[in-house]
Amino acid sequence: MYIHIEAREIVEHESGFPQYWLKAIFIQSVSTRYQVNVLASTYVRLVEAAITEYNLGTVKLREFWDTHTSINLGAMNRSMSHFESCLSNMYRATNCYRKLSRNRDQDPLAVALNINKPSFSTNAIADRFRLMRNAIHHLEELVINGKLQEGQPFALQSDGPETPHPTEAQQTIKTIDKLVIGEHEVHFSDLATWLREMASVAVKIAEFGPSSSQPSTPSNTT
Repeated sequence: MYIHIEAREIVEHESGFPQYWLKAIFIQSVSTRYQVNVLASTYVRLVEAAITEYNLGTVKLREFWDTHTSINLGAMNRSMSHFESCLSNMYRATNCYRKLSRNRDQDPLAVALNINKPSFSTNAIADRFRLMRNAIHHLEELVINGKLQEGQPFALQSDGPETPHPTEAQQTIKTIDKLVIGEHEVHFSDLATWLREMASVAVKIAEFGPSSSQPSTPSNTT
């Protein structure tokens, strides 16, 4: 069986968003409202963390399949742990974004974020984050209470279709292209797309500044 992994690191944002932190700490916060600044900083931090965990997950996934001298279960276990953290951070970041963009006081940042609605913030995709995150976090409860049925998955797994090799008889190609837990699944390509959308919003927040009519305030990032 040949293995083909369809997951690539997001290298363009691997260093996070230092421009946001430099501006927020040393120049000016994105809003005159404390709660808006808190939501913005939390969102940016979680997106940074999600991208880091996604990249680490892909590296360890490849390390597992590229190890031929032994069964590198440690790499696979770490890969799934990274992806679990990635999904959890994406879920939390989505909640922060939705709250931030729906600011009742119509803060200028909220107005700017509502000009274009990213797909990751839609109800359908936000629900997918929630369901997968809940499936991951509720597994421990099922295990402890002895409610996990025999054969029921007890961890996030990588998976994908297996097809016959086009030229080698009795040989197949296994394409690892998604994460699965129970009845829930998400493709790496979709995760990468949503993470890049989240990153674009983080950049937009970093570049945003209150209007000149608003007085600047000290940083509220802590």
